[in-house]
Amino acid sequence: MTDASPAFDVVLFGPTGVTGREVARHLHRRAPELGLTWAVAGRDRDRIERSLASVGAEPADILHADTDDRRSIEDMVGAAKVVADLVGPFGRHGEPVYAACARAGTHCIDPCGEIDWVLDMIRRYDDRATESGAIIVPTAGFEALPFDLGALLAAHLLHERTGLGVASVDVAVTITSDRDLRVRSAADAVSGGTFASGMEQIRRGRPEVSDPHVLDTRAGRSGRYDLRPRKHSGTGRWLSPMVPSPFLNPPVVHRSASLLRDSGDTIHAADFEYREGVDTAGMLPGLLAAPAAVAGSLLAVGMGTLTGAREKVRRSIVSALERVGPSPGDGPRPEDLDRWRYRLDVRAVDTSGGTQDVVVEADGHPGYKSTATILGEAALALADPEAPTPDGAGFLTPATALGLEVLDRFEQAGMRIRPA
Repeated sequence: MTDASPAFDVVLFGPTGVTGREVARHLHRRAPELGLTWAVAGRDRDRIERSLASVGAEPADILHADTDDRRSIEDMVGAAKVVADLVGPFGRHGEPVYAACARAGTHCIDPCGEIDWVLDMIRRYDDRATESGAIIVPTAGFEALPFDLGALLAAHLLHERTGLGVASVDVAVTITSDRDLRVRSAADAVSGGTFASGMEQIRRGRPEVSDPHVLDTRAGRSGRYDLRPRKHSGTGRWLSPMVPSPFLNPPVVHRSASLLRDSGDTIHAADFEYREGVDTAGMLPGLLAAPAAVAGSLLAVGMGTLTGAREKVRRSIVSALERVGPSPGDGPRPEDLDRWRYRLDVRAVDTSGGTQDVVVEADGHPGYKSTATILGEAALALADPEAPTPDGAGFLTPATALGLEVLDRFEQAGMRIRPA
């Protein structure tokens, strides 16, 4: 950080979309409880004021910031201890924020899911961020914060008990909603920002997305996703890949393991592997669970194949999908956001076959409400001098930036992580 104290502990960049408004709502409630200050930033002050009024949020200030105006981004970053960036798709709009934070030593956290672009940003700015003391944490929404923290807790507890390296972590995801809740449009189920980021990734056509070790800190290890339907090692239920983002959480969890190994931690074995999938039995009756897992696998394979298709084919398919998919900022009705729940059943296995189970339970729509509250709480933890977060700088992961000592704080964000 620079010698001058920033004006605000947290600045929320992009408070006008569905998720951004919910982050503002959370900061309005939680920041005063922690004795922290917060502000918002964006291009259109009138629109920002309307968005804040809709959720009853009153920040200390509204700053002007536009990713096409470098000076405005630098001014925003200079005013913040932590920037919570909600302005996506990040491949289009995120680099100026990362660059400014890396130079200034300002922390940054966002829900970016564009793994190929995150890799580029690590290559360009990790050394500078480490030197300045900036902590930069992509993928800190529903994907991949609860998965990363749940995997770390399970691995930590197992290693603490047996002293052996953890060979694998397997996660089953169950998403539920009130039975009278109806999906009226694509934006009800899939975040507009997540959809836009996925389209950007397909448009770029980078082969790296097919490697779950692409974000590992050391070169030499690679792999490919196994997208076949299977049964979870802990619950025994049928799983399919977590569409629409089957290629997001594994690189993050593997990066956490490699960062920890680099620091001398012996929790994870050298050949540690992470897997996950959606529990189809949690959403469909018994006999339909296995066919649903097969269908989800086929869809994930198709998505992976698209990234390797010719540019003309990719662009045509993306254009067709964008005509029917949600736009950034779109989402379900506000009154429906609290009517969703999700659960992660996490199983860690050590090198001798010993196991440890952890459960993550969270309230709210995964892509909108839960993403907003956990990202907002994570930003406050990074800003709070009383929060026992680990030392470190550079491009970190949710697990390595936040650690296990702050897990209780996420109960204030509707997320509970506990041993099973």
